[in-house]
Amino acid sequence: MKLGMVTQWYDPEAGAAMMFGVIARALHGLGHEVDVLTGFPNYPAGKLHPDYRIRPYLRETRDGVTVHRAPLFVSHDANPMHRAANYASFGLSSTVLSLKALGRSDAVLVVLSPPFAAFPALAVKRLRGIPFGVQIQDLWPQSVTARGMLSPGRAAKAEWGIHALCDQIYRRASFIAVTSPSMAEVIGNRGVPKSKITFVSNWASEDRFHPLSAPATTPDLGPRRPFTVMYAGAMGEVQGLEVVLDAAELLRDNDRVGFLFVGGGVAKAGLQDAVQRRGLTHVTFAPPQPAERMAEVLSQGDVQLISLRDLPVFANTLPSKLPATLAAGRPIIAAVGGDAAEVVKAANAGEVVRPGSGNQLADAVLRASRADSATLSQWGQSGRRYYEAQLSEKVGVDKLACLLRAAAGHGGRLGRDHAINQGAP
Repeated sequence: MKLGMVTQWYDPEAGAAMMFGVIARALHGLGHEVDVLTGFPNYPAGKLHPDYRIRPYLRETRDGVTVHRAPLFVSHDANPMHRAANYASFGLSSTVLSLKALGRSDAVLVVLSPPFAAFPALAVKRLRGIPFGVQIQDLWPQSVTARGMLSPGRAAKAEWGIHALCDQIYRRASFIAVTSPSMAEVIGNRGVPKSKITFVSNWASEDRFHPLSAPATTPDLGPRRPFTVMYAGAMGEVQGLEVVLDAAELLRDNDRVGFLFVGGGVAKAGLQDAVQRRGLTHVTFAPPQPAERMAEVLSQGDVQLISLRDLPVFANTLPSKLPATLAAGRPIIAAVGGDAAEVVKAANAGEVVRPGSGNQLADAVLRASRADSATLSQWGQSGRRYYEAQLSEKVGVDKLACLLRAAAGHGGRLGRDHAINQGAP
């Protein structure tokens, strides 16, 4: 098949944005011709990638995938007007380029974060009759109003408008792929038929996230204490990483335990300022690392942290960092609730604590620092086995391909039933 894909975020963007290149390459690896319509890379720092300059249109080929780039307003800060301009500018410019990028597709997959990314798919469906399905990474409007960037009055207006937009998109989509099990119930409660909704987890870039036979000594991430608690990834508002500093303060007198943040994002500067203000000398920072070195980077942490804010919307979320860490076979301490907590427990991959609780996080870190190496190794191995059985690329891409084939009329009802019957972990 000739497949189109719309995503505002794409390679070489880092953090959670890496997932969308992973999806496109996996579909291409099944033998499909894939065209991606995306923006110019600026995530997670909100600064244009140095290898690019904004122009009206750019076409390139990356790993066998044809990439069409549409201009956008570059921003990823906490200013709600800037964020809205970023989302809306991509929605409008990508729609202008929709026929050029997607007009020959058999079916289109839309990464519905933000929902404006569906505009070009709606356009080619109206103009050419090309079907599309959506993959929901974040629940909208809940994910935007939960960030606290809007006043209550503006949040209510935004929620009403985005609800209306999402309902239109869901009605016109051939299928809806949700990336956490309980998202299906939330979407179903909005009147979407259950038969239209399928759980398809994010998976990891498996050439970058995999177990190592021995801990790496490179790259150099700076001085560390004997037991390193690592957070590696995007540092944004939704991660609620202040709790890590609260735990670190409780453990400041433990000369074995240190905390290491690796990566970038809009919250990093604030975290660094807070560390200096609170005198947390055992908390250090390292810059973002090349994606191809992530297995080596993660191996230098004795445990990996996964954190989300304690908000209801995140109970329906499986952050992309979770399958990546499971795939890498690293032990986990997760300050999360909902679906993410259930996966960590089912995988027996580490400990789960209440999100936002510095006391519980500190206690879990202390227990992990006193555990023997065999226990930590068992957590990592168990997580890897769970990943392979439930969350791997083979499991996920087969589901998406079946859904797209059925939408295009190439798989009939049989293809759709096969995808739906794959179930959830």
